[in-house]
Amino acid sequence: MNARTYTAATPEITVPAHNLIIVPLSSLRPSKRNVRKTAGASITALAASIARVGLLQNLTVILAGDGEHHDVVAGDRRLAALKLLAKQRRIAKDHPVQCLLVPDASARTASLTENVLREAMHPADQFEAFAALIAEGRPIEDIAADFGVTPLVVQRRLKLANVSPRLMVDYRADAVTLDQLTALAITDDHAAQEAAFYDAPDWQRSPSALRERLTERESRPISIRWCISSGSPPTRPLAAAPAATCSRKARRACI
Repeated sequence: MNARTYTAATPEITVPAHNLIIVPLSSLRPSKRNVRKTAGASITALAASIARVGLLQNLTVILAGDGEHHDVVAGDRRLAALKLLAKQRRIAKDHPVQCLLVPDASARTASLTENVLREAMHPADQFEAFAALIAEGRPIEDIAADFGVTPLVVQRRLKLANVSPRLMVDYRADAVTLDQLTALAITDDHAAQEAAFYDAPDWQRSPSALRERLTERESRPISIRWCISSGSPPTRPLAAAPAATCSRKARRACI
């Protein structure tokens, strides 16, 4: 490691010397200098994803004091997922793992940099990415397995991806919440979605109010003969209009 001395009079920003190396999984262990202390999402789901698509991001390590091991200062969840795969005998205990070796003095800085400067993917990007995979011909079950989620989760994301582009732009700008977007996604009609949201005052844009507005819109009048065939009398006199609305009790049978 090349040492460099700095003075207050000549501040300088440098990148610590580092190298990409391959380390056997059995020689990797967690480091106390990893700044992330709170566990994240399911290790099982991450392990399933790594098993299908591989380890897409290397671990960041320092050489341990014993000279035989490497301590992971960034990538503890990835390490736990790899260890789980080895325990399940899906990979070898000495499975080769690509790591970024940083100087011991830069351990905490490297760990903090990876955890603080990275930016989480916006949910809207995930919705649209799932839709793009479907358009490419990927089965829902395969997508679910790749990302360690259930097929139902993928289906819900696809439903959200079908929301009006105008609403999606406002969702990205935090003008529409995820709960509101989910409520609007009960219909695929973009015009109806936009009308339900933009034609309502702010105090009537709660998810339940939006859902109710769209549900009422879809409860359109139907012909009298359909009501009769369903065995349910209309809620208005037959002479009142050429079409009548089913009673609430029989509405499901009429639609």
